[in-house]
Amino acid sequence: MKRLICAVCLLAFGLSSPVLAQKKRTNAAAVPKQSAEQLIQNYRFSDAARVLQREIDAARAAGRSTERLEADLQRANMGADMLRGTERVVFVDSFKVGRQQVLASLRLSRGAGQIVKMKTEASNLRVQPAELGTTGYINELKDRIVFAAADSAHDNVLLHEAYRSGNGWGRAVPLEGMQDGATCQDFPFLMPDGVTLYYAAQGEGSLGGYDIFVTRYNADTKQFLKAENMGMPFNSPANDYMLAIDEQNNLGWLVTDRHQEADSACVYVFVPNATREVYEMSDANRSQVLHAAQLYAIADTQTDVEVVKQAQARLAALKSANVTEQVEKARLYVINDKMVYTRLSQFRSEAARRIAEQADRTSDEIERLQQMYDRLQQQVAAGGRTESVANQLLQINKELPALKVQLHTLEKNMRKAELQQ
Repeated sequence: MKRLICAVCLLAFGLSSPVLAQKKRTNAAAVPKQSAEQLIQNYRFSDAARVLQREIDAARAAGRSTERLEADLQRANMGADMLRGTERVVFVDSFKVGRQQVLASLRLSRGAGQIVKMKTEASNLRVQPAELGTTGYINELKDRIVFAAADSAHDNVLLHEAYRSGNGWGRAVPLEGMQDGATCQDFPFLMPDGVTLYYAAQGEGSLGGYDIFVTRYNADTKQFLKAENMGMPFNSPANDYMLAIDEQNNLGWLVTDRHQEADSACVYVFVPNATREVYEMSDANRSQVLHAAQLYAIADTQTDVEVVKQAQARLAALKSANVTEQVEKARLYVINDKMVYTRLSQFRSEAARRIAEQADRTSDEIERLQQMYDRLQQQVAAGGRTESVANQLLQINKELPALKVQLHTLEKNMRKAELQQ
């Protein structure tokens, strides 16, 4: 039964199930009496709690099980608490995308790391878990990956980590402290400090199908602390999949399926808060808080014109930088003096094409490490030399020469394989 739950909850971009898509709101005029679930979907949590309590009383009187009803009552009460604690967040943009295009729409800076599809990254895992989550997070140095996995057919799908081993990843191990009460975890995003971790989970503590949680690593205990639900407006009765924060650009990205069809998602861009500030709910502003929690209209959150203007300028610059970067990523595959390819599709040899792809990844890693090295050197020159910076520089100095030798070998083997075709 536990495996069935996890199989259902591991939906995502391109792997979604209409069953878990947000239910469409029911016309109250056409259907005067709403079910508890309909009331929850419409953020009428207190009304849902009253309906559920009556159903629990009736079930007890009839000698029926109340386990499911009590779980729903707990969920309704959780929603009411979350609504009262809705955080003030400035949202600067939102757009609808197909699930397959979600990751391509997240414009993160290099320093924020990389979010990848595990279906694609799976081939780089030295040891294949019994089941993989949907997305994984790779840090800026590309030496660590965090992703969801199950070690056997009877395990929960929980967050794991693995470290770089040659061109692939070593054995994945569960993140310490992440096993308490969880059954389905996915969509991780680790901040560059390696301490703050955002992820989505379904099950205990979730209001919708997936809710977004945050936890932090405790260096003393060597494990992550008990995760906290991010609350509203980040979570809803629908599925809220991913939260990523780009510190360099002071922008956050939220992916959710609220108000969307089964094959679509909505991406919201917001300004992360340095400290959490919540709305003070009263009879006078109840509608305002409700709309803020629902993300009814992002214009309503844009109360500081200057903050919005600056954030939109950063977002525009980030999109432009990503376009420029894509143009600069054009490849040249030198086969011999007379033959130079510009696309992988031009290779006649399948073996040569695979080697070329591996060479591309190695080249990208060399470029990334070199840029990281340059930034760290600038930090040292500005008086920012710390033990952590020194260790990172030492590690890069060890890795770069070996990677350059590896790239040279790959390019040589690529040419040989193509010419033998």
